[in-house]
Amino acid sequence: MSAERGLSPPPPRAGFGARLLGGSLQGGLWGVWLGCGPLILFLGAPARMPIYLYGQVDTRLETPQAKFLTILVILLGLVPALATMIGSRLRPAQALPFVAIATMILFTITLSLLGTHDKADVVKPLLGLYVFGLVVLLASAETRDEAFLHNLLIGYAAMHALAAVTALIDGNFLYGRFMGRLGPNYWGSVCAYGLLAATVARHRPTFLVIAAIDIVTLLAAQNRTAMLALIVGGLLLMLLRYLRAGQEGRLWMWLMAMAGSVALLFAMPTLLSKVFMVDDPRRGLDSGGTGRAGAWKEALALVEQHPLLGVGYRHHEQYITAASSAHQAYLATAADMGVIGLLVFLLFLFAGLGTAIYKAIVHRSKGYAALAALLLGYAVQGLAEQRAINFANSISLMMIIAVAMATRFSLPPSPLQSRIAAHA
Repeated sequence: MSAERGLSPPPPRAGFGARLLGGSLQGGLWGVWLGCGPLILFLGAPARMPIYLYGQVDTRLETPQAKFLTILVILLGLVPALATMIGSRLRPAQALPFVAIATMILFTITLSLLGTHDKADVVKPLLGLYVFGLVVLLASAETRDEAFLHNLLIGYAAMHALAAVTALIDGNFLYGRFMGRLGPNYWGSVCAYGLLAATVARHRPTFLVIAAIDIVTLLAAQNRTAMLALIVGGLLLMLLRYLRAGQEGRLWMWLMAMAGSVALLFAMPTLLSKVFMVDDPRRGLDSGGTGRAGAWKEALALVEQHPLLGVGYRHHEQYITAASSAHQAYLATAADMGVIGLLVFLLFLFAGLGTAIYKAIVHRSKGYAALAALLLGYAVQGLAEQRAINFANSISLMMIIAVAMATRFSLPPSPLQSRIAAHA
């Protein structure tokens, strides 16, 4: 049949590698890699014991096995990276905004370590370079954003839920609080961000199963900062859904909000006392942030003594005696890398949050809305937990990827796609 009759030529067939890996390349492998970290680390960790057996502060001393498993989890990132190289066209220009931010972070980390005189510190910027290299490769891939984000976030949420179920079955509790070998704050964060990621699920049963697991684990862990992150992230998701809803949808949301407000009013005393424990003598409002106030003062003193470049990336813990760390992301960052490092971290976090919200509104995207919720929860939790720049933690790695995906450029179709469209 001749071309004069207006029939377009068939599009070129994808290579074998692209066909074989196409489904996985839509984010699934990256999500599974991010989500497998808690499960692998849990399987190699000893059961938690009362803190007094270790001393006044449980520092979770890193055993050789724990270090090996952490390195293994990080190296597993080569698997989705290789799949992306085989199955996707790479357009590095997409990742230029993230490359600029990552370069500033690495430069600041390196500067902060110049005065530490510890030869082992050379590993830290190299690890950051490796992780940022993986993420730049990911952000350079030519993908359908919504499908890619859906599979990435569902893979991440599902693996976190699997890890939580495994830990619950193991049953490591102390004084009625779920420890899960890795600690209650760790599991609280794993489940809070897993639940926010699961909101992209296209099938309600999938979301409900993941949500049930995460909520049970979160309540058992009694991690209130993770609960707060989940609440503020959930509120942002509801606001973004309201903005993209029609008139009838908005009316239903108003009615549900009013009914929820009435129920919340009656439940508030129980929530404050039993869930948030504001009147608990050890963990309530009068406990000095559960002992964090002393660590905050010590971290602030470090910032005053080393205001410009800090004491060195991931070094402030050596100066904290009231706790194992500053327990505050912004103070910890300022103590580690000075005011310069804090400004770079704020740029990293809020550039990602702002662009994710913008794309969620403009593209009416559930994927970008979930990224925005994750980043907002991370920003809020950082007020009472050390959630900042970390290259060996699945939660922090998810935030790095969220920033990269939110800030990447949307380029016009590639020349090959343009030629095919012109013949269509």
